[in-house]
Amino acid sequence: MANETISVEGATVNFTVRQGLFNRGKREVHAVDNVSLVLHENETVALVGESGSGKTTLGLSILGLRELSGGHVLWRSESIATLSPQQRRAFRRDVQVVFQDPYASLNPKQTISEALRRPLKLHKAMPRSEMDAYIEQLLDKVGLRPAGLYMHRFPHELSGGQRQRVAIARALVLKPRVLVADEPVSALDVSIRTQILNLLKEMKAELNLSMLFLSHDLGVVRFIADRVAVMYLGKIVEIGPVETLFSEPGHPYSRVLLSSAPSVKPGEANRFSMEVMGEPPKPTSPPSGCRFRTRCPLAFDKCTTVEPPLVNLKPGHFAACHLAAEVASA
Repeated sequence: MANETISVEGATVNFTVRQGLFNRGKREVHAVDNVSLVLHENETVALVGESGSGKTTLGLSILGLRELSGGHVLWRSESIATLSPQQRRAFRRDVQVVFQDPYASLNPKQTISEALRRPLKLHKAMPRSEMDAYIEQLLDKVGLRPAGLYMHRFPHELSGGQRQRVAIARALVLKPRVLVADEPVSALDVSIRTQILNLLKEMKAELNLSMLFLSHDLGVVRFIADRVAVMYLGKIVEIGPVETLFSEPGHPYSRVLLSSAPSVKPGEANRFSMEVMGEPPKPTSPPSGCRFRTRCPLAFDKCTTVEPPLVNLKPGHFAACHLAAEVASA
């Protein structure tokens, strides 16, 4: 197996929320609850889950933009919480992000050239005399051609797809080792999504990138990921190679997601047909035992009292379900 680039060990993120009459009551939400995950060199790991599953909070924690309540995020075997100023600067250079909304993530007062030049200046990555030529080359790589046509434009003068290409170029301008992509194509037209996904795959291969890809779109995930981690109410409930998880899901929640997703293969979605029961529980009061049990059609008494651990179904394939082996073989 390739070397690790990012390692998450028992990550927990808690929020305190106010509720009740006049917001006098307080409850703690475990947005991420004891999650462990490894991202290897030149690997794409997708985090999948519905809204509120904790995937974005985990992504922000890996970036160092959300403080952990417990556990560690390790980069080069060092906890990012204890990095020296010099190490933190190197971390900021090596771990970059592409956000969901390219218009919101770009400064409307900066031209494209200025947006890409700024990180180069901050990190003193190259002489200023070389920056314009390098930026033109990078814009050309991300498909904005001729680059000179875009250098001095502002974000509002570009289409959504063009803005996302600029956001990707900005994330790659310092030649990072890790890219966190948070729903990078969900705000784009369907016709543009494939172009951006192909661009991300090309850049990954060319720059030997590791990528953490956050999404709720299973079709996108199957196209781009090497491994998939499924999250539900702050927990990873299944993780494994992408084709294994799509063909032999071992957790009922994974089957629910697959059954609700359109498939390019006739009959495949129906094979995983499973209806979810009820509404998602409140994050402030998750169910005892298995967190999915209140919506799971296969739940039985043990699910109420015992939280299932991640069990090994196949090499690299784990699922947190008391019936994981039966579910995977169904």
